[in-house]
Amino acid sequence: MSSLTLLPWLTLFAAARAHGAWGLAYAPADTAGPRPAIVYLHGMWASPEDSCPLFETAATPFGFLVCPRGNAPLGDGTMWAGTPADAAHSVRAALDAAAALAPGKLDRSGDGTLLGYSNGAYFAAALARAEPGRWTSLVLMSMKLDLDPGPLRAAGVRRVVLAAADRDGARASMEALARRLDSGGLQARFMSLGPGGHEFPPSDLGRSMCEAIAWVRAADAAACGGARP
Repeated sequence: MSSLTLLPWLTLFAAARAHGAWGLAYAPADTAGPRPAIVYLHGMWASPEDSCPLFETAATPFGFLVCPRGNAPLGDGTMWAGTPADAAHSVRAALDAAAALAPGKLDRSGDGTLLGYSNGAYFAAALARAEPGRWTSLVLMSMKLDLDPGPLRAAGVRRVVLAAADRDGARASMEALARRLDSGGLQARFMSLGPGGHEFPPSDLGRSMCEAIAWVRAADAAACGGARP
């Protein structure tokens, strides 16, 4: 294949990913129409570069995968700190950058999904409550959380997945929280992330996260056929 023939394909590949000081983002698999934001908030000592690519095949069947950078330095990485408004500033900057991947296709009006790992899970839940109508589904991983279904429902959250690995110290509390949220009228379920502990990435992430995103978004899990195991 000549370099001239390859050029359109290389341009398309380059346009599918955006990277900067704000974080990392991937365009959705299908940009025929408006697509929602699937926003991932990483954990402590982490970065978008070391975690966002692991969610690419899980999230892009459903929308734009957007991974903002934590707003506070920690070791070689960053973490989330401050208020939900502080986190929202970083998320907005990342969404602005991600929108350029497919101009006019990022739907920011609502029906977004927030994913969070550890420290990021705490801020994902807080951000959902702070921005009513923006985030209708949550996937919260590896963090002991104290959540009331009432404020989440009032903010427009419809479904929540709680997830942790089998030896993660947060597992028991997250299983109990899933039951409590569900019995409180907010659809919720617990998902195992495999046999490990709190380390990232857990052993079972790609396909399990795709199925989690499909469930919280009430979408067809058949889209997960190509997700990495």
